[in-house]
Amino acid sequence: MSAVLLLLQGCSGGRGHRLVLDGRPRIPDAEGVVEQISFERVTLDGGRSYGVRKDLQSFSTYDLAAVPMLQRQSQYVQLGLDGKRVAWMAGIGVVVRRPGAPAVVYYNGVLVRLDGRRAIFRDGTVLRLAGGVTPPVRQGLVRAELDPALHTVRAVVLP
Repeated sequence: MSAVLLLLQGCSGGRGHRLVLDGRPRIPDAEGVVEQISFERVTLDGGRSYGVRKDLQSFSTYDLAAVPMLQRQSQYVQLGLDGKRVAWMAGIGVVVRRPGAPAVVYYNGVLVRLDGRRAIFRDGTVLRLAGGVTPPVRQGLVRAELDPALHTVRAVVLP
C-alpha cells in the first residue's frame, strides 16, 4: 500500500508549476542513462545525481501517459530540473547493446521542425543532433538513433 501511495505522490499535483504535456517543446536540463533510481534520487551516467521532487511527473514520450519512475532503471531519459531536483522525467527508450556495435537508443516520433541543432517532435520531445546529421525529411515520422554516451542523435532515418 505504501508503494502505491508513493507512486501516486510522484504523479500527483504539488506545490510548483506542473509541466503541460500538450506538445510544447520540452528542452531537458539533463539527459542520459539512469544508473540508479529511488524515490529520493536519480543518478545518470557519469555520476550526475539529482534529488527528486515529491510531485515528480514521470511519463512516456510516446503517449505522454504517466509511467512509474522506478521502471526507468537502465533506460535513456530526459530530465527537467527545479534547482537540483528532478521535476519531470521523460522516458526516451531502452539502450540497445549489441556485440561489436556501439550502444544505441532508438526514438520514433513525428518531426515537426528543426531549431538549429535541435530536432523538435510533435509530442514535445527535443533531441540534439550531432554535427553533420540531417533528417531525411523536414517533417514526418522518423527514427532517431541516439548515442547514449554523447547524448546526441547520430542518425535520423525513415522507419
